[in-house]
Amino acid sequence: MANDDDIADRLISGRSKKSKSYHSDYGGKTYGEIKKLAAAHPPDQKARQMKKLIEQAERLRGKGEGRQI
Repeated sequence: MANDDDIADRLISGRSKKSKSYHSDYGGKTYGEIKKLAAAHPPDQKARQMKKLIEQAERLRGKGEGRQI
């Protein structure tokens, strides 16, 4: 699980960085900063997309665990 002080670029895989939802100008922000921006009124759309990428990356990393080839 991502901590609020983790940098976004370290949490998002290289493949996900090619997504339209990835915004390099938000890559240096912490997960906590991104969550605050995404929860603001009105919400920051770029922050919402980055937050979703971070949360999806965690889910996808866990998906491969336990698999046998």
